Amino acid sequence: MARRSKIDYKSYTEDGQRYMICQNSVADGRWWKGIYCYEWIKVTEGTTAVLCHRCVNKVTEPPTITPRYKPTGRPKGWQWMNEYVDKDGNVFHKGIEQPKLKGTLPITVVAVKKKRKRLTKVEREAQNRKLMAELYDLKKRLKKATLKKDIKPIESKIKKLSRKLKIKLV
Repeated sequence: MARRSKIDYKSYTEDGQRYMICQNSVADGRWWKGIYCYEWIKVTEGTTAVLCHRCVNKVTEPPTITPRYKPTGRPKGWQWMNEYVDKDGNVFHKGIEQPKLKGTLPITVVAVKKKRKRLTKVEREAQNRKLMAELYDLKKRLKKATLKKDIKPIESKIKKLSRKLKIKLV
């Protein structure tokens, strides 16, 4: 059962919603900081007292926000390598440091993969148009070809282009 507060805080009802004034509006109260707070907060029917968000921020200290990721200076996936030696000469086997081997092995050089530039939608469409035009020309040449030695290379080029376009030929 809810305890009844010693102080009855001002409240009013408007359109079926109950509003109550902040506890900091009463002088010499528990939350009194010397300045009146005239904030009205929407509450439920059984609420006896409320402290507004501004007064809560004054009473409590701000949260400490720490960054989640702290870079170590090592490459991605170093902890899964069979053997990794960092720039200080520390040796790691599958991410576990081996202090006895410090400075005995050469530093591990990890080749960084180059990121391929992703084509934009317009560039992809232009590339597809070019391939389609090339495919169209090859099909025309295939119709005119009569000898097997002319037909085979054209068919192989058509298959290659269709793979690039991801088209199934019947």
